[in-house]
Amino acid sequence: MELSTSTNITAFCPGGKKNPMAYGIEMCAAAGYRVMDLNFCEAMNPASRMRDDDWKSYVDELGELGAKLGVRYTQSHLPYYDIFGTTDQGKIDLMEELIRRSIEASGMLGVKWTVTHPGTVYDAGQDMSVSLKRNVEYYSPHVEEAVKAGIGIALENDFEYKVKPYQRIFCSSMGELCELADAFHSDNIGVCYDFGHANLTGGFHRKNLNCIGSRLKAVHVQDNHGVSDDHLLPFFGNTDWAEAMAGLADINYEGELTYEIQEFGRYVPNELKSHVVELSVIVGNYLIELFEKAKQTRV
Repeated sequence: MELSTSTNITAFCPGGKKNPMAYGIEMCAAAGYRVMDLNFCEAMNPASRMRDDDWKSYVDELGELGAKLGVRYTQSHLPYYDIFGTTDQGKIDLMEELIRRSIEASGMLGVKWTVTHPGTVYDAGQDMSVSLKRNVEYYSPHVEEAVKAGIGIALENDFEYKVKPYQRIFCSSMGELCELADAFHSDNIGVCYDFGHANLTGGFHRKNLNCIGSRLKAVHVQDNHGVSDDHLLPFFGNTDWAEAMAGLADINYEGELTYEIQEFGRYVPNELKSHVVELSVIVGNYLIELFEKAKQTRV
């Protein structure tokens, strides 16, 4: 198993400013990362170069930087929006174009799986069958785009917000997530398991991962205290990481162990950001040791 991280690990800094993607790639490479997840959610930033007419030049630059630093891009994250609740056609057109570009860019850079969020049809109330049907309809064209780009789409588990009106969220249940993935009947659709999201629905990581099984193509490694989606470095929340790694071992997971911990270092000054990245490597290597021990001892 290789340790990886989203490029958003150093994206934020005090004062609401943002660091460019290349900044994080260079810092992570210096700390020893050789595999990374390209977070194309940065395209949601109005200043993102993914919005420019010459966006492919930007993608080429990311590829050249990775080659120079000895970094491979094996995973990515698509931009997202409320796909069933947004009514502003201008926003819809913009986001769909950014999603299309991000799928194409992922293929250009050798990404294997790009991650995205299933949507919920809120006005259907508790009837999740409506969300299942609408997600299949919505994502089918994107799956075709992914096939052309030579990549797969991994659907991520969600969680339910613990505030009024306590709306059911589609795919906060592993059963719903697996049913959605299976509905496409495509090798280009898989699952991304977000440990932090699952921790907000009670944990049960080993049971969840055994439910997902061979559908699992990607992970988001992050921690919280079971209250909000904090995106912390493991062991800074209350996730049982020994159980989590045992779950990955149970199903013979062969992908990377990929962080999504952008909030952990959000308020750390750039002068100290390298220490955030270095600590993430130490913790990540420990998690991989837990995974290897679990593989050796599983029955």
